[in-house]
Amino acid sequence: MQKLHMICALFVLVSVNIVAGQVVSFGLCPRNIKTVQDFDVGSYLGTWYEISKYPFVFEAGGRCVQAEYGALTNKTISVVNSQLSGRDNTQSSIDGIAKIVGPGKLSVRFNGFASLAGDAPYWVLGTDYANYAVVYSCKNLVLARSENVWILARERNPDEDIVKAAQDVLAANKVSLAPLIVTDQTDC
Repeated sequence: MQKLHMICALFVLVSVNIVAGQVVSFGLCPRNIKTVQDFDVGSYLGTWYEISKYPFVFEAGGRCVQAEYGALTNKTISVVNSQLSGRDNTQSSIDGIAKIVGPGKLSVRFNGFASLAGDAPYWVLGTDYANYAVVYSCKNLVLARSENVWILARERNPDEDIVKAAQDVLAANKVSLAPLIVTDQTDC
């Protein structure tokens, strides 16, 4: 009976990870991804607006997506992601804690239903702190990997050269731009 419970728990965890990360591919997460080695958490804190992302079920139908990062300790930061959803523009949000686990590498755990997915990698591949940030997440599953990418900006509608600089960071890391979808940041 205990073995059956373990198999069921494994199935639920894998299912949550597959649903949460919409770009699922065969093989392991790439090892050649480069993060910001001199990452300055203090400069990263504050509000970031989502410009584009890989499809992500927790944001399905959402617009005006933004993230707010705040200092908790020297090793943890608070995370609050919010968006407007549906035809009636209902605001929804999810909060969590990010732990700093290495240069440009954080591990995020959200509260509520999303906590079933466990800790998620949050790797900052590039940022100039004032205009853009590029975030990558990859989790190895049983037979595949689940990848997420976010391009963030300090403004809801950044200049095209800022978006291009962020896209160049992904290209330099050989992370595909093809799955990116633009986030609606109008009438927020």
